[in-house]
Amino acid sequence: MILAAMERLGVADPATVAVVGDTVSDLEAGTAAGAGAVVGVLTGAHDEARLSAAPHTAIVSDVGCLPELLLRA
Repeated sequence: MILAAMERLGVADPATVAVVGDTVSDLEAGTAAGAGAVVGVLTGAHDEARLSAAPHTAIVSDVGCLPELLLRA
């Protein structure tokens, strides 16, 4: 799904993509697509222990933390 969205938007470099999700499968999909940022959000389906066990570049408490995180990247 991520690669299809990239293609539709004309994004060639997955390293420029941020994938944000609240499930392990979201983080796995972002990693498989080669996304430059794969961020788990704790206000959704899975807790910190489950998200931390999945491949990720960051785990944040809520989406309000995303702007600062992405600006630092």
